[in-house]
Amino acid sequence: MGDASRSKGIDPGAIRAALDDILRSATFSRSERSRELLRYIVERDLEGEADRLKGFAIALDVFDREDNFDPSTDAVVRVQAGRLRDLLETYYSGEGADARIRITIPRGTYVPVYNMMLRVPPLSRSADKGSEPPPVQQPEKEPLPQIALAEPRSGRRMSADPDGMIHVSTRLFWGATATIVGLLVVILVLLGSIFLGEVKPLPAAASRLASSDAAMLRDATLPSVAVAADTDGELRLMLEDAIPRFGSVVYRNDRSVTLDHPLADFYIKTVQSGRRSLNVQFFHRESGIMIGTDHIPGGQSESEMADHVSRILSRFLPVGGAIYAFLESEGGLNPLTSCLATSSAYFNSQSAERHRAAQDCNAKLLEDGVNSALVYANLASLAVESVTDGYDYPEGTTLDDALRLGRRAVELAPLSATAHRSLAWVLQASGEHAAALQEISNAHAFNSYDLGIAASYGYTLVAVGDFPTAVSVLERATEAAPVHPSWWDYALFLAAFQTGRNDLVSYSARKLAVSDRSHYCAARLIAAYIEGDEVLRKKMLSELATEDSIITRDPLAYYSRLMPRQAAEKFVAVLAKAGLQVRSSDEG
Repeated sequence: MGDASRSKGIDPGAIRAALDDILRSATFSRSERSRELLRYIVERDLEGEADRLKGFAIALDVFDREDNFDPSTDAVVRVQAGRLRDLLETYYSGEGADARIRITIPRGTYVPVYNMMLRVPPLSRSADKGSEPPPVQQPEKEPLPQIALAEPRSGRRMSADPDGMIHVSTRLFWGATATIVGLLVVILVLLGSIFLGEVKPLPAAASRLASSDAAMLRDATLPSVAVAADTDGELRLMLEDAIPRFGSVVYRNDRSVTLDHPLADFYIKTVQSGRRSLNVQFFHRESGIMIGTDHIPGGQSESEMADHVSRILSRFLPVGGAIYAFLESEGGLNPLTSCLATSSAYFNSQSAERHRAAQDCNAKLLEDGVNSALVYANLASLAVESVTDGYDYPEGTTLDDALRLGRRAVELAPLSATAHRSLAWVLQASGEHAAALQEISNAHAFNSYDLGIAASYGYTLVAVGDFPTAVSVLERATEAAPVHPSWWDYALFLAAFQTGRNDLVSYSARKLAVSDRSHYCAARLIAAYIEGDEVLRKKMLSELATEDSIITRDPLAYYSRLMPRQAAEKFVAVLAKAGLQVRSSDEG
């Protein structure tokens, strides 16, 4: 082993053992590329091939690149090395905190460095003779006064010899610490004997369970996002303002973030496109894959720029957006993010099976100690669905249960737009429309960039009868996000109908053709009646005639839950003109 290995005389076998500990750790368990890179770097170095640890050779040997690999256009090695350094730092701050040998990869090189961690100086005098340190003794066998008054064997006073002073001070410190620990052990044993009869050791199974729970909690994290340091100044400020408002990701604010060493799971980079336009690119750090791109044209005002940022971030950051879709496709979801994705799937396309899956995974997270506002918010919204859609689980669920969960979400994250939106939905379902409007207004204020929050705000505006404002909010949201849940279009339809915006009535009703749910068919029936489309009107009447739902039994009761009664009456009157026959309860 040459100097290149920087092993400082450490036994190669010990280094390999340290390497094996790292590769088997939970920190590295989900990163196969980092494991392969670290194994390659250490093995090449230990075999005396440190001079081969260059970007080109690593790209060919580890990442299967071809001979025409160009590091100036393919940053895979730099990206993966940055990821590896971060994982090592995480490992040594947690699982590997007690490791005797630490392996590091200094920035600017791929050659590893090994450091033997110093042990605490032993307390007994026999340790000065090179013997093994004895176990910590009971306080009476090594009294504190003896330690406090001891001097170095050389006979020199501490003030005359800085090294001796450090040595003695260290011994004094650890001696005092050991004594205190010993006293605490004695006290705990005595207390245990008094109150419990005896102190039993933690069973091995319980120890493993505690370790498993700790690992699960550590893994239950949200994806992090950073902005590359060379991003345009005005756009960067806007992104830095917007990203932290999305509760589905964590923003990493580090001005040293570059393409070579990004610190977050994902990072945003901008590339000039034309004279003034920008391409906004989203990269996955570990793989180096660009997961998506968008475009901001030049010459934009501040408000127009904000609309573009809102549109782009609403595509990528929310649960169900491009980041979560990428993680799901790559098997990168953890217990928390997987459950958030399951919940989002239910709200985007509702069914009893999806509701049950979302309910179960969120409840499991709480049982496992994941005390997240997002989990409470999901459970609150799911509880509302259990009541309004008649699901029989969780058994005995009430709107009071939903309210309790919603309030807990806001307690845990008082500035979370997601938490306030969930509480607003609970209040709206409970008929507390004024309180619901206040909560959703808070949510919209906390994150005006999230188009999903804006759509929820618009829906609540419909409920309180502020239809003009609802049209303004919902029209912006649906136009900015070409792909969105169908309930956005339904909310826009309701608001547009009440304001006489027949162009939007037709536009939003066409979007509802993706589902045959009865309230969507009723919306399309009204649009067909307004447009004079007899074919579509008769088709919708035929489909509604086969439905046994509240829309056909008591439409006024249904629409009165969505909007003020006067507006509901106007809506039902047009349904009747369109030909809907309301069946009596004993019919069929």
